[in-house]
Amino acid sequence: MTRRILTAEDVAAMEIDSRLVVNEMTTVTSAARELARRRGIVLVEDGFPSTESLEDAASPTSKTTLDVVSEVLDGPPGRIIVTAVGVNRPGILSEVTAAIGQLSGDIIDVGQLINAGYFNAILLVDIAPSGQNFTAFRDALQKLSKPADYVVTIIDERVFHAMHRL
Repeated sequence: MTRRILTAEDVAAMEIDSRLVVNEMTTVTSAARELARRRGIVLVEDGFPSTESLEDAASPTSKTTLDVVSEVLDGPPGRIIVTAVGVNRPGILSEVTAAIGQLSGDIIDVGQLINAGYFNAILLVDIAPSGQNFTAFRDALQKLSKPADYVVTIIDERVFHAMHRL
């Protein structure tokens, strides 16, 4: 069976407020997930090759990834995981940590590795003291990304906990 990539272009072609069953052989890009969220499109990820109908997959008794993540993300912001990856040069970690500090985030843990000329860092950050929500904090940090230099990604730690509840 061939793996399929669901892109933002695929989601853009779908009806607003619709549902799509996604099986384990489909990879959904982050841009596709974001566009689906904005357009009210529910991605039903069942984890198995889909042989059931769309109605069965969307039954009120089935719990989708979206349902689990929504349950976990209810409540106040907590901790985020920040990664920075790119070509190594002096000052990358300083830039990332300074931006977190300016946003009043509290760095709980940090790991850094330089491998074959590439910089890799992962930071666990408590954003509760900042008073900002996840989206505002994420958007501010992502402005550091410059594809020719390094890329910053931010994920709510609660999403990782939700993945293990499926």
